[in-house]
Amino acid sequence: MWRAVALLVLISLLEGSGLLTLVPLLQSLGFSQMGHGRGLVRSFLTRLHGSSSIPVLPLALALFVVIKAGQAALRAWSDTLNLKLETDYVSFLRDRFYRTMMQANWLFLTRQRSSELTQAVISEIPAASNGIRQMLVLLSVSLTAMVQLAVALSLSVGMTALTLGSGLIVWLGLRPLRRHSFAVAKLGYGKRAEMASAVTEHLAGMKIAKGHGRESQHFGHFQRAMNEIAAHVMRIQRISALTSIWLETAAVAALALFVWFAVSVQQVDGASLLLLVFVFMRLLSHVTNVQNLWHQVEHALPSFAATDELRAKLAAAAEPPPPPVSRRLELGDAIHVQNLSFRYDPSQPGFALDNIDLLLPARQVTALCGLSGAGKSTLADVLLGLLTPEKGRVLIDGQQLANERLYDWRQSIGYVPQETFLLHDTIRNNLLWAQPDADEDRLRAALRSAAAEEFVNRLPEGLDTVVGDRGVRLAGGERQRIALARALLRQPTLLVLDEATSSLDTHNERLVQDAIERLHGHTTILLIAHRLSTVRFADRIVVLSAGRVAETGTWDELTGRAGGLFHQLVVDSGT
Repeated sequence: MWRAVALLVLISLLEGSGLLTLVPLLQSLGFSQMGHGRGLVRSFLTRLHGSSSIPVLPLALALFVVIKAGQAALRAWSDTLNLKLETDYVSFLRDRFYRTMMQANWLFLTRQRSSELTQAVISEIPAASNGIRQMLVLLSVSLTAMVQLAVALSLSVGMTALTLGSGLIVWLGLRPLRRHSFAVAKLGYGKRAEMASAVTEHLAGMKIAKGHGRESQHFGHFQRAMNEIAAHVMRIQRISALTSIWLETAAVAALALFVWFAVSVQQVDGASLLLLVFVFMRLLSHVTNVQNLWHQVEHALPSFAATDELRAKLAAAAEPPPPPVSRRLELGDAIHVQNLSFRYDPSQPGFALDNIDLLLPARQVTALCGLSGAGKSTLADVLLGLLTPEKGRVLIDGQQLANERLYDWRQSIGYVPQETFLLHDTIRNNLLWAQPDADEDRLRAALRSAAAEEFVNRLPEGLDTVVGDRGVRLAGGERQRIALARALLRQPTLLVLDEATSSLDTHNERLVQDAIERLHGHTTILLIAHRLSTVRFADRIVVLSAGRVAETGTWDELTGRAGGLFHQLVVDSGT
């Protein structure tokens, strides 16, 4: 940054030196009456005549070319350096925002629109960085204007005061437009957020939209968002046009006033007037540029403010910092959920989990069952360490799951959600995402355990087959088996299967169940199931109802209770 500022200062000084060469140029062309040429100009003329026998005109022209060439070279260097500053700053803002986002707790992230986070990283931060570029240009123009101001003062204090006064009038005249422009720029963030939301949500629901023939509804929503942005752009353009009209009119009026004042009041001769008009028009031009650049900086401020406000919210929701080194936690005895209560919104009276107390013995299969909304997935998120209970605690072999142990615990877990997450990459890289150091044998073993090896071998590229966006090139059951293989590759202490077999047919479901049963006695498994046939082999079944534990027991025990909730669920499902 200091190098950039130094270059800008040097370029500005060369700009002033270039102006000084105009004096001997004009004198050599016959404009000898330079009554206003005193101070810096006179000193420069004396040195130029006294140090060389070369005629003034060739020397002045050569000096002018050298100064301008040096100025061009320095400006090119400055532009390159300024671009590096801008790109580095964008990278810094993006890194800081993304790191803060990754450190935020899961509960806060579930309340945010993913499109808003995406828009901040991809669109708003670069828009904010545009303000940095304009600030650097503003600094350059301001420094140049200061040098030219010094030259102008050496020529005429009165005329300089008139020029600065004209610039102040222009500045004050633009204040209403600037305030209106800033208000419109703030609205632009919301318009762009609406468009980003439309695109993100429509891409996620494209299959069902095409399946239901609702493409026109999606397009209509997108078109409304685009029309609002177009109208917003036109409002900005109208403000910009009014600003240009005011600036151009004010510049011409200032020039007319300047010439009248110089000729009628100051009695300036023709030669001096020519130089004064040139210098003061350049100065007035820079004053106008300063106002234009500041106008563009103001347009970038809403993007910066909105992004920084969102980052501040993410930072406020940050989890405790992770330990320098994470270690794998083994489970020797049991996971104990002790008097645990949780609610998503503390301002609401209802609890998603209410006074839960249960035991998950090590190396056994515990199944969670219940109607939709009973709290099964919420309890799983608590056990994964994603949600912090409002009351109660989770104990891992008697030690509370909190602070540093939270990160160690996450390094020890395998998780297969109902909605499969796959990268637009090869099967191999999707597996290695969870365990980067796994070799070929471990990859094959994980696929075999997840009943996925056979179908992967049938693929033309095998492990190197690209699965497509979110795994779209694979069938639903195949995606889930790849996700299961990825979880098993970690050789987890706790394996959480959240409706992991819901998309499988009967044959593949049986294969996955066989794989899970082979883990019995080696891995602690939490099985969340809507399809009750998948929990028959569980060591223990926990039935949730309205966030509470309604029943616990084995399959035979719970189905034998004629009036029990689980018995009714089995009857209703026809299992």
